[in-house]
Amino acid sequence: MKMFYLKRVEDESGVSGTGRIAQGFIFDNGKVALTWLSEHPSITIYDSIGEVTAVHGHGGKTEVVMEPDYKRAYNELISFVENFSLETTMKEKLPLESQTGKILKGNENKSKKKEK
Repeated sequence: MKMFYLKRVEDESGVSGTGRIAQGFIFDNGKVALTWLSEHPSITIYDSIGEVTAVHGHGGKTEVVMEPDYKRAYNELISFVENFSLETTMKEKLPLESQTGKILKGNENKSKKKEK
C-alpha cells in the first residue's frame, strides 16, 4: 500500500483551496481511497490513480505527490548494512597490484596465520 496527497497549485473552483488538499492510499490491487482535507471530508474509492488524476488533475493544476515509504526504506537500509563488508567490496573493486590491494592481501595472510 502506498500513501499520497493531492497538491493543488491553482484552485479553479474556489472550493478546495491550494496546497495539500486531499490524501489517499493506493492499495496493492490498484484501487485508490481518497479523502478531502476540508470542512466536508468525504471519502471516495477509485479504480486507479490514473482515474484520480483524470477527475481531479484539472489539466496539471493538481498533482499527485507520493509520500515516502520510510518503513520500507529503513528495512532496505538495515538489510544492506547487515550484509555489507567493506573488505570484500574493496577486494572486488581494487586491483591486487595496487598499494591498497597489497595491504589487504598482507592483512589476509596475517589473519590466516593467526587462525592456524
